[in-house]
Amino acid sequence: MLTAPAVASGRRSRILGVLAHVDAGKTTLTEQLLFLGGRIAAVGSVDRGTSASDRMPVERRRGISVRASTLSLMWRDTCLNLIDTPGHADFAAEVERSLRVLDAAILVVCAAQGVQAQTETLWRALRALRLPTLVFVNKIDRVGASSAAVLAALRRELSPAMIPLNAARDEGSESAFATPLGDRAWNELVEAAAAQDDALLERYLANEVIEASALSVSLRRAVAAGSLFPVLCGSAKTGAGMPALLDAIVDLLPAAGGDAAAPLSAVVFRLDHDPRLGRVAGVRLYAGRLRNRDRITNGTAGREEQVTQVKRLGVDRYEDAAELGAGDIGYVCGLPQVRIGDVLGDPTPVPGGYSLAQPVLSVQVEPVEESERAALIAALQTLASEDPHLDCRLDPAEREIHLRIMGAIQTEILTEVLQVRFGLSARFAPPAVIYRETPAALGYGEESYTMPKPCWAIVRFRLEPGPRGSGVVYTSEVALADIQAKYQNEIRSNLADALRQGVLGWEVTDVRVTLVGGNHHLLHSRPGDFKLASNMAILKGLVQTGTVLLEPVLEYAITGPREHVGRVTAEITRLRGAADPGTISGEHFALRARVPLATSMDLPTRLSALTRGRAAMASRLWGYQECPTEWGVVRPYRGVSPLDRARYILWWRGALTDPLANRG
Repeated sequence: MLTAPAVASGRRSRILGVLAHVDAGKTTLTEQLLFLGGRIAAVGSVDRGTSASDRMPVERRRGISVRASTLSLMWRDTCLNLIDTPGHADFAAEVERSLRVLDAAILVVCAAQGVQAQTETLWRALRALRLPTLVFVNKIDRVGASSAAVLAALRRELSPAMIPLNAARDEGSESAFATPLGDRAWNELVEAAAAQDDALLERYLANEVIEASALSVSLRRAVAAGSLFPVLCGSAKTGAGMPALLDAIVDLLPAAGGDAAAPLSAVVFRLDHDPRLGRVAGVRLYAGRLRNRDRITNGTAGREEQVTQVKRLGVDRYEDAAELGAGDIGYVCGLPQVRIGDVLGDPTPVPGGYSLAQPVLSVQVEPVEESERAALIAALQTLASEDPHLDCRLDPAEREIHLRIMGAIQTEILTEVLQVRFGLSARFAPPAVIYRETPAALGYGEESYTMPKPCWAIVRFRLEPGPRGSGVVYTSEVALADIQAKYQNEIRSNLADALRQGVLGWEVTDVRVTLVGGNHHLLHSRPGDFKLASNMAILKGLVQTGTVLLEPVLEYAITGPREHVGRVTAEITRLRGAADPGTISGEHFALRARVPLATSMDLPTRLSALTRGRAAMASRLWGYQECPTEWGVVRPYRGVSPLDRARYILWWRGALTDPLANRG
């Protein structure tokens, strides 16, 4: 295909994610790439539980990816580090963590199903992070496949800058295959590249012959800039079009960069437990080197740590590595307290993350055998360290264990993981909606914590409602002479804990918090004083502002026979939802609707009954909207409330035992 770029020196590598809507075939795609790269002797099967990237027993039994898998292969002297991510929206947190460490992505789309709800969600994330992206239209051998229709949908729904690099023949049959572009399509490709490259445009307008090598250079620049998105088609199942995809990865996607001579800069993007090695941290290096026995600085946690072993991940086991260098992905041992998201060394080169979705459901977990409660808590805390979104919370007074989840299928997976990995049986209660709250108006909260000595922390905050979806924005207007930097850092780092429960009992979001006054004392201020004072001041401020209940809303994409569109829209209205004007094409309709999660948890079942099983739907979290309190849930404050000042201070100082409250 196109010639590969020359590399003067250094390790040639790519770090790319394989992303898709569920069932688009990305795990089978990864299998084919590994096979062509010589890493496995035969292509595994998702259905038979023999795929190399599905390592967990539950993944093999169910034929579903639960965790992202990192695998590598060589193609044309280039090391390709692939991160195969889950497609199901319930496991979006795995995708979210993977996105942060990628240099590029392959977005897989089914040739029969086309652009789906999760496809759009992933596309928005890729564009927000400005990741160069190849699109692979998979399953051209499937009945109903139409790569031309999918290309049109990609251009219409994702970006008009989609450009095909090959073409499909005999689509919809087992003999489907991919071919090079014809003359007309080749000229369109050259025109698209020339529109992004003045030098190439001059040659094109002069009717010069454009060599593949010149086109490759131009396309590579355009792909890196995010102005063009190459599209290839094929079949991961049969192998059609796969060598062309590998060539395009090497030719067009950027190499993993970084200065190996610079100080270490790395981020922890996953945690695993290995029976032999114990806790293993997956890291991406952006600069420097990492070797066995290195002492490193965990900048996030503010401590020194020592690496005991450095590993790379083979197809089915960890392999010893002499060192990891800038642009590498690897695994390290010896960091028992490290957490996902921790930055090791210099934080400057490490990019920010992207939030695909936050858990919108909460479940209570109970051991089947009461004697296993302590073991169950320990197991869930381990799982929560590997997936922080689970956010395991304990309510010892009520003897309750709560987890946050994305969807009901997650509880099924957790049940199996607890049984297989930890030998524990657990029961999950029906999921409950996680509400949030936000200030209703501007207000102030202040606290003077100066007695009983030794203590001193005086703070005053201004709280204001923020735009919907803005989260928490914190600023300080207080000089360091009034509140020292270490105490201001204490306030900032404790903010999430201070906002964990508001007036209505839910986490507070979409709020601007500004420290507008206060002071420390050179003799009496102690670590923790400003955390305590901030917790009390902020909740006082929320009482003054009043808060509004927010509920999660899902966006549904629904298609079905046109005779059922009236019933479907009426049902959406009944569920407090709102539908956009739908479209009718032949005998079918398509519409999008936004419906509160609280009323639509059983919408798939209702939709099936309304349309006699002839409609299809996909959903994603649209966001949060105001919810009248009579339609939502208001909870009492759990634990010792900061509004109960005397009792809260006693608890904080250890003079009162109440395990419900959290000191942060």
